[in-house]
Amino acid sequence: MAMRTSYKYFITLLIFLLTSCDMQPGADICVSLPPQAYLVRRIAGEAIPVSIMIPPGSAPPTYSPTPSQIRDLQQCRLYIKNGHPDFHFEKKHIDPYLMEHPEIHIVDMADSMDIIPGDAHIWLSPSIMRTAAGRIYRELNAIWPERNDYFYANYQNLIRDIDSLDRELQSIFRDHRGVEFLTMHPSWTYFARDYGIRQISIREENKAPSARQLSALIDHAKNSGIRIIFIQKEFAFEQTDVLAREINAQVVALDPLNESWLNNLRLTGRIFLRTFNDP
Repeated sequence: MAMRTSYKYFITLLIFLLTSCDMQPGADICVSLPPQAYLVRRIAGEAIPVSIMIPPGSAPPTYSPTPSQIRDLQQCRLYIKNGHPDFHFEKKHIDPYLMEHPEIHIVDMADSMDIIPGDAHIWLSPSIMRTAAGRIYRELNAIWPERNDYFYANYQNLIRDIDSLDRELQSIFRDHRGVEFLTMHPSWTYFARDYGIRQISIREENKAPSARQLSALIDHAKNSGIRIIFIQKEFAFEQTDVLAREINAQVVALDPLNESWLNNLRLTGRIFLRTFNDP
């Protein structure tokens, strides 16, 4: 009898939990990446739920949405797309659904932008993010016009912060145009283009360099005075420390997908500044 009672209790509890999960509200806004969520939350505030399709710590090329994220996608009213043709996550998981649901508002960040083939990290450009912020504000106002005053005030504050960041970065790199830095894979191309510096990737097509390529890279880095290597934990390279010692460079771990987007780019600029100021 005790076992039967326990079994009934378990089944009742399971049904309650499953029903509760199904009744949980989804997100009104969906984004592909954490930096896009930063823009949305700065403008819309915290009252409108946001779902990030590729959460922090995930690898975009291999990530697939979870059941709860699919539920959020089915309930969202606005989707913020990266939009780059080489951003395969969206082409596989998002675009087919959006094509079948024209009622969903869409902000395509790459639309009409000067994008770079092979690099979908467009959010690392403050100028592109500034344009995206304006597009997000307009779509938010179209969906929730009664909140326009609130959205507009937040949008203006965000634009001031982006412009302040851009001025700081322009100042940092003004006298260092053409300076080179190393990255594990080419993710900082847009940042480099915005500020007149040059990114050199250790990995191409996510393949580790051969011994000959590594030797040539070391020679080039020494001749060019490269002093920074940006790494990501998702793209570990066992010879990074050796490379850093050979060229006397600083190894810095950065996350291009960090949701604290503005602070992340400000930190990146200040890392360069410290390096420039070191004797």
